[in-house]
Amino acid sequence: DYLRRARAVNCDPENIVITEGTQQGLYLVSKVLLAPGDAAWAEDPAYSGLTSVLEDCGVRVHRIPVDTQGLNVANAMNAYPDARAAFVTPSHQYPLGMPLSMPRRLALVDWARQHDGWLVEDDYDSELRYAGQPFPAMQGLDRDRVVYLGTFSKVLAPSLRLGYIVAPDCLVKALVGARALID
Repeated sequence: DYLRRARAVNCDPENIVITEGTQQGLYLVSKVLLAPGDAAWAEDPAYSGLTSVLEDCGVRVHRIPVDTQGLNVANAMNAYPDARAAFVTPSHQYPLGMPLSMPRRLALVDWARQHDGWLVEDDYDSELRYAGQPFPAMQGLDRDRVVYLGTFSKVLAPSLRLGYIVAPDCLVKALVGARALID
């Protein structure tokens, strides 16, 4: 209910996989969605924990520069058309802070639909705002192509290490299975 109201995330309780924070969520999603040698887009600059996870999984990471509107989708499609996934922080780009513009959000969703790709949305710092309402989560635009990651670390306690994945129906069993293998 909170995710629907506060973040416009379209999900049912069965779509939620509890994790030990966003880092574990990134690892699980990477293992389930991508095989060694697959290509993925990551924002540049990006959270070093993300790029480390992708490299550890054998993924070819294509760093896509961000500008004032966030990740440049057109440049990414032209330079690296073989990508199978895009990892983004659309609500609050880490570390620069700008949100991904709505035209670029729509372009990413369109890319994922047309290329059978995946969007991995790390909802970094979306709940911490000094003014105005945050952009709704990108997952609300397409629940079948977007994997949404969130955490309670910022609002409860960083030491809690409690996060979650909101996964499309087709990925839930694989993510639960992957989580069972690692802890």
